[in-house]
Amino acid sequence: RLLNGDANSNEPMNDELSQYAHEFTWDHKLSPGDMLVFNNRRMLHGRRGFSAAEGTSFEDSQRHLVGCYTNIDDTLNSYRVLLRERGTAASSILNVG
Repeated sequence: RLLNGDANSNEPMNDELSQYAHEFTWDHKLSPGDMLVFNNRRMLHGRRGFSAAEGTSFEDSQRHLVGCYTNIDDTLNSYRVLLRERGTAASSILNVG
């Protein structure tokens, strides 16, 4: 389907996209020290707004995000080596092609 300037004709597609987004959205609150790793080529990501708890200092109310990019083959190879060293099977790694 193509989008056009008529909002009424796009309503069914907007409903489908909204339903799809609802079904396939993972919403998780990270705690200090948590790390999230994902394939940036295969995931649409974003964040929601937030409010710091009342009485929280300015420093403690700020988001802190550190991003980096790695080569997928190098990263998976290092991960497999770590699993092997720890005696864990690498079969649980999904195909991230």
